[in-house]
Amino acid sequence: MYRSLLPAGLLALALQAGAQSTVHRVLVLNEGYYNMATQTQVVPVSLGSYDPATGTYQTIANIADARFGNHVAVEDGIVYVAADSFLLAYDADSYQLLDQTVVHGIRRFAVGDGRIVCTKGEVGGLPTYVDVLDQATLDLLYSIDQTTLPYSCEDVEIADGKAWIAVNNGFDWGNAVGQVGVLDLGTDTWAGTIDLGPDGINPENLMVTADAVYAFNNKDFSGSSISKIGRSSGTLTYTTDVAVNSGCASSALADGDIFFLEYAQNELARFDLGSDAVVDTLGGSPSIYGLLDDPVNGVLYATTTDFLTSGTLHVLGYGGNVLSSVAVGVAPGRLALDLRSATGVDEELEAAVRTWPNPATDVLHLQLPTAATYEVIDATGRTVLAGRAATGITTLGVEALRPGLYHLRSNGRLAARFTKQ
Repeated sequence: MYRSLLPAGLLALALQAGAQSTVHRVLVLNEGYYNMATQTQVVPVSLGSYDPATGTYQTIANIADARFGNHVAVEDGIVYVAADSFLLAYDADSYQLLDQTVVHGIRRFAVGDGRIVCTKGEVGGLPTYVDVLDQATLDLLYSIDQTTLPYSCEDVEIADGKAWIAVNNGFDWGNAVGQVGVLDLGTDTWAGTIDLGPDGINPENLMVTADAVYAFNNKDFSGSSISKIGRSSGTLTYTTDVAVNSGCASSALADGDIFFLEYAQNELARFDLGSDAVVDTLGGSPSIYGLLDDPVNGVLYATTTDFLTSGTLHVLGYGGNVLSSVAVGVAPGRLALDLRSATGVDEELEAAVRTWPNPATDVLHLQLPTAATYEVIDATGRTVLAGRAATGITTLGVEALRPGLYHLRSNGRLAARFTKQ
């Protein structure tokens, strides 16, 4: 069974509520390399699949006639991809192309309530900047006319039966705006926009928590800010500056913080949602291009690239430390989780097993409901530790293990997961 792709904050709440999920794959959209000077596609746009259980990556589709890739998401067993002016749908198991449609200038999209809400933008302008498609057929249901919404848009998230849309006018250079638009999907009507203020110009990324919508804004590319909007009130709580030097919105909500690339240091920084302030910069973290939270395994996925010939996917701890890396395509920008129900895990056993700390550095404490054998399995399927745990707490030395994700089996049954950092 597939789970819907939720924003990181809502997914974390679902996990805390007891929903059992596993990350089947991490989808990687590689933008490729289009030479603007010669108008030639040097490296094609491609879609790749990373298996967190084995640490391996494979290319699953090359996307022809697309100069760049914009967005990827997984919903109801379908991998949706926005590339150039195409919206494509692939089967999440076979990766067979099921359907595609033309959406001129498509930037990002969100899937929910049987619809696909697409944002659009293009140099020179377009007749409309938000299209709503039928999820089953990819047919156009309606658009928001330019009189109502005259600006190009970027990110979009669905929550509370509404589509929250980052309105930035980003393709009219020097004339960026800062708004979050609201489309009521219950009535299919435009509910208006929320002004983010003079420091909230150029919102590019939206993040949803239980009570708020956060916008990461790139202003005029000389700095960045974060805006908070109440989900129930629909009003702006604040816009606060977070960086004095910024570029693209490499940001993600994870572990109670908003992680973003601080360009002055070329390292990740953390904005704490409790104190509404930047709390630290993660020394030694890579200079990333794409970023995604994996709350199931308690890690971040981040990408780096030279934009011409190479790209790398990194698994990071929440402290910014690199746990593992694998080569992917050129310019990997957008990432998505393919979540499945955890049918491989014995849920009754998992509920009774305790492992801590997670992530582990030197030792892992293990408590099983009864005396039993155990095996620690690495990402390649190799048994790296084995023994018998007595009743009570057993302490395992894991300092020699390589950083990464591990699985614990008890009496042959999959019982727990942990990360070695």
